[in-house]
Amino acid sequence: MWPRPRRTAPSRPLGRRQFLALAWPALLVPSVIGWRPRSAEAATGSGGYVVDVALLYGVFGFHLDGTLTQMVDPATGRYHVTAEGQGDGIANRTESRGLLLGGRWVPVESHSYFNIKGRESRSDILYDWSRRAIKYDFHGETFFLRRVRIAHDVLSISESMRVDDAVSAMLNYREGRWPPQPDGSFVTNVVRRKRQDNERPDDVQDDYRAELAPFSFRVAVDPRSGERTARFDLGRFSSWAKPDHLATITFGADGNPERMTMKMILGTSVRMGFARSGA
Repeated sequence: MWPRPRRTAPSRPLGRRQFLALAWPALLVPSVIGWRPRSAEAATGSGGYVVDVALLYGVFGFHLDGTLTQMVDPATGRYHVTAEGQGDGIANRTESRGLLLGGRWVPVESHSYFNIKGRESRSDILYDWSRRAIKYDFHGETFFLRRVRIAHDVLSISESMRVDDAVSAMLNYREGRWPPQPDGSFVTNVVRRKRQDNERPDDVQDDYRAELAPFSFRVAVDPRSGERTARFDLGRFSSWAKPDHLATITFGADGNPERMTMKMILGTSVRMGFARSGA
């Protein structure tokens, strides 16, 4: 039986595709801040993050202050991470639970909720590793014309396929549980709403399904500062992605994240700063 999803307040949804740039940072932060690689002890803590979003060449601007909590326990093989933030006209909450399976972290359930200017979106993803299946539910709305996109689907996972959400991916990377490809890139698969390659921000289809899409990034190290910068392409995940502009997340010499930046089409950009957390 599938775990029962956590409920959010009933609302009018906003398209998650358009603001995936906010969704990824919100999920990435809790999994890496203050984490110690391959510790046998449970790590718990809380910290903060800030997000600044500029839409349509600065016509709309949003600032969000967020708080995150984490519990990562290799001994019991469980993690639970939440991130919640609010600002003037913007709010988000994400939650991810997972377990150690075959020597790597895998998600068990991921929930997200976003609100921008009174518009909202939500998604619930449940991973059943005994049945090798993923249950995907999404309800969103395009930003300009408020056209509705709804997806309900169940996907099969092959035994050899690597599947993550953003939290499990970054935990695996941070702890060295994720071996790179021969070319140095890190590759996994994440669940997304299946869409046409040429989809524009207000395009909709009569019926939506889910799919497992490859997600990859590369890491470069500055020889002077020791900073590590990971770059990744949002083109497969958002119709607002800007061609030839990779999103970046920068880590300090201690391995903790410091900032993230993304540039999208129509003068849209996202910047995020990370605070240290206790452990």
